[in-house]
Amino acid sequence: MWDFLKVHKYIITLIWVGIVLAISFMGAPLKFQSELVDTRVGVSIGRIVFTFLNRVEVIFLIIYTILTLASGSFKRSYLLHILIGIVLIQTFILLPFLDERALKIVQKQPVEDSILHMNYVILELIKVIVLIWVSVYEIKIKPIFHEK
Repeated sequence: MWDFLKVHKYIITLIWVGIVLAISFMGAPLKFQSELVDTRVGVSIGRIVFTFLNRVEVIFLIIYTILTLASGSFKRSYLLHILIGIVLIQTFILLPFLDERALKIVQKQPVEDSILHMNYVILELIKVIVLIWVSVYEIKIKPIFHEK
């Protein structure tokens, strides 16, 4: 299994991009389409979902990084470095501030306008593009079907 994943690292990145697309770009905006979900409830659900998503993404990043190190391609993997940067910024800078803001909304406290949410969305878009790019690159260099 380990050797298979070292050769087919794109499996990790494709699952990861699918999760991000489903949660960030489908689930998150759709919950606010229901007339039964007010802003406080939607934001409260979002806090839980995005905290969990971040933990899952950190796990995927660690797995992909380990596989990249094991395959000897870390030094030339600038796209992985971009992914590491994005996940670190989201985890340690944006999410704590967004979580604090969400708590204020849930507790009906006033919040100031902020561009942090838009920054998070922009990083999500970049992350999706990079994950797709990484996946395509990995598939190109490692054919899915090996001829004997």
